[in-house]
Amino acid sequence: MWIGVMPSTFLGSMRYAYLTFAIFIISALMFVPSVAQDDNETCLSCHDDPELTTTRDSVEISIYVTQNALDGSVHEGLSCIDCHADLDGFDDYPHPKRLGKASCSNCHDDVWEVFAASAHGEALDNPKAATCTSCHGTHSILASRDSLSLSSHYNLPKTCSSCHRELTLKKDPDIHVVDAYARYVRGVHGRRVAKGYEDAPSCEDCHGIHDLYKASDPRSKVYKTSVPETCARCHSDIYAQYENGIHGKALAAGILDSPNCSDCHGEHEILAIGDPDSPVNLANIADYVCGRCHNDLQLVKKYGMKNGQFTTYQDSYHGLAVHRGSTKAASCASCHRAHDILPTTNPASTVHPDHVTDTCRKCHPNATEAFAASYTHQAIELTENRLNAIIRQIYILLIVVVIGGMVIHTLIIYIRFVVEKRQRMRSVPTVQRFTKNMVFQHMLLIISFSVLVITGFALRYPDTWWVSVLNSFGMYENVRSLIHRIAAGILVYAALHHILFLIISRRGRQELKAIAPTVQDVSEAKTNILYHLGLSGKKADFGRYDYTEKAEYWALIWGTVVMAITGFILWFPTFFTSFLPPWIVKVAETIHLYEAWLATLAIVLYHFFFVIFHPERYPMSLTWLNGKITERELRHHHPKWYRSMNRPAEEEDA
Repeated sequence: MWIGVMPSTFLGSMRYAYLTFAIFIISALMFVPSVAQDDNETCLSCHDDPELTTTRDSVEISIYVTQNALDGSVHEGLSCIDCHADLDGFDDYPHPKRLGKASCSNCHDDVWEVFAASAHGEALDNPKAATCTSCHGTHSILASRDSLSLSSHYNLPKTCSSCHRELTLKKDPDIHVVDAYARYVRGVHGRRVAKGYEDAPSCEDCHGIHDLYKASDPRSKVYKTSVPETCARCHSDIYAQYENGIHGKALAAGILDSPNCSDCHGEHEILAIGDPDSPVNLANIADYVCGRCHNDLQLVKKYGMKNGQFTTYQDSYHGLAVHRGSTKAASCASCHRAHDILPTTNPASTVHPDHVTDTCRKCHPNATEAFAASYTHQAIELTENRLNAIIRQIYILLIVVVIGGMVIHTLIIYIRFVVEKRQRMRSVPTVQRFTKNMVFQHMLLIISFSVLVITGFALRYPDTWWVSVLNSFGMYENVRSLIHRIAAGILVYAALHHILFLIISRRGRQELKAIAPTVQDVSEAKTNILYHLGLSGKKADFGRYDYTEKAEYWALIWGTVVMAITGFILWFPTFFTSFLPPWIVKVAETIHLYEAWLATLAIVLYHFFFVIFHPERYPMSLTWLNGKITERELRHHHPKWYRSMNRPAEEEDA
């Protein structure tokens, strides 16, 4: 009986044991996730409140966390206490407000070791220093290969800019660093990254990821000597050329004055060669790239380069053509190449005597060896090419003697004509147009204006040839500034003298009334222009002053007032800025300069024509010397005034 029942009882017991074991295994497998879920639920019971905040470093920050932020992140499945280790084993909630920062090193100790030695890691004592969360985020951390990740290739520039746009040095009044992000996004690299090109370099490609060091640190990928190798990761072919060139060899030898990639192309705002703003554009490369070193006197002396090579290029046809905007004329890279630059003595150089003719033929297909030898921007006038130096000196002497002789010869003849005209005036009837007082005022104006123009423009244009002539006579800037102020004082005195003359004297009031603008001036101007165009046979009937003389007079009054006011502002800027806005000085400087140009051009091109070069005045009107005008001139040009003097009309001289 027992034996018959035994098999069925045994089998039932086995089934029970298997079922119990299966339940145990399933429970064990589900235990860890359920615990993590339970822990997270405990934390989220408070932290899922959108209004939950805390204060850190006097700044209120949100500590709102949702389950969605955790789901899908690289840390999905971990519990809160895996990162916030302070809460491990903590049963009393709510927990203290001040907890230790979550430590990534518990799991990423190898990465943390590298990061701790980097520029970011060394700056961790600064509360603004970048930490793991600054670049990777806090809870919704995604893999860097994910396009939505803060540390992805495409988003990293913006992630880095969140701190680097607020760099202390950017706001430092003494050491100012331009916003690197703004420059990067304008460059070819930033634009390609923004368009989604995976091969375009982002921040980590040049600076590194966790092993990011200061540019001054030899371990940095952007250290002076490391930049070429960093760029070579994408531009290996260019690097091979640079490495074989004189600049690459010099830099590899530890000569830090030698340029690397960023010295020529820029750092963050790297632009295409065809971009007009690019430093390596044809129009810019000579002045803004090569010239920075090859026109530096200290570097030229330090490395034994020939002095004057850069300036002689600027003075050559190629240099002048480039300055005029030519896109075909040769620049530095046209002959010397861009990266594999070699000295003339190197047989592989494009400007070596064995190859220079072929180099010239790139632009001049029919170039010969003689043609190639005829052009050089070496400073050799006084050494290798003595004949050229002698010819140059002969021509300079010839110009001085011949042109100087011509000037003297012309002056002799001109002065003779002036003397003869003055002698003729003594034998013909004249009218006293200007009093001696008026002649004196005009003389003061001539002297002060001329001196002000010469000394003022010498300050603005100190590198012109005529300023060097002034310097040769000892009229350096300190002397010229003193003379300029003295002349300004004379001009102001002349203006005050003239005002008193107009107010106090009877003659002055008469002159003011005569030179006041009237409506009649408009019709006289129209009649005069039509007559000289040959469209009318009627001549204008001018009075004491014609419309041109009135225009010049009132322009002189305006110009004197403007120049005096702006001149005093520039003379005493501290006084005027004590009650006027600071921009007044710069505005006064602009007005003073351009009003000077306006007045000078008006005198030279307009006034000199009517008093010197006009056919009826040549060789000049002598009124400025004696105040007189002949009756013939009076009847011819000022008939209305002549009639008002009640003089009988006389026939004009043939």
